[in-house]
Amino acid sequence: AKALIIASGKSWRKLGVDGEQRLTGRGVAYCTICDAPLFTGKTVVVVGGGNSGVEAAIDLAAVAGEVIVVQNLDRLTADKILADKLAGFGNVRYVYKTLVKEIRGEDAVTSVVLKDAATGAAAEIAADGIFIEIGLEANSGYARGIVDMNDAGEIAVDCACRTNRAGIFAAGDVTTVPYKQIIIAGGEGAKAALSACDYLKKME
Repeated sequence: AKALIIASGKSWRKLGVDGEQRLTGRGVAYCTICDAPLFTGKTVVVVGGGNSGVEAAIDLAAVAGEVIVVQNLDRLTADKILADKLAGFGNVRYVYKTLVKEIRGEDAVTSVVLKDAATGAAAEIAADGIFIEIGLEANSGYARGIVDMNDAGEIAVDCACRTNRAGIFAAGDVTTVPYKQIIIAGGEGAKAALSACDYLKKME
């Protein structure tokens, strides 16, 4: 090819624990906008105390019977306005300094095994689902060493979606462009296509 556009986006960061992959779509979820209504009146675990985790917990608290927020630190790291909003719900409890060790269930999630980050002691809690909200990671590993990236693996681009390598362009969530939204990614894709077209015209 004479030009290449990378638009491989991002993927939900995984826990990598037993049961996660097998039960994905059967109680293990990553998107509250998509799946929160499926847990109306049920007990749900949310992993993550940052903005993503707390926003997910807020969405779930409006419909679920109980929301259990599991955070590996001793506090939430979300913005105060989000933490305060979550604190207004009476069906939310917090488990700090704790990691998820295993997700259990046959055809669907039935429980989650938690591990104390300090002592390593394990405890099993009943749950109908678990939302993993620990951020996203760029799908860019295959391009490492070829184009410049930041520490998060996002491909560095200029205002015309050009990378540091001539003929290679990038667009959307895989790049350093701020605000990861569909409408922004779509616009960036159009810019990348136009930039690639101009590049090919100049080659001719």
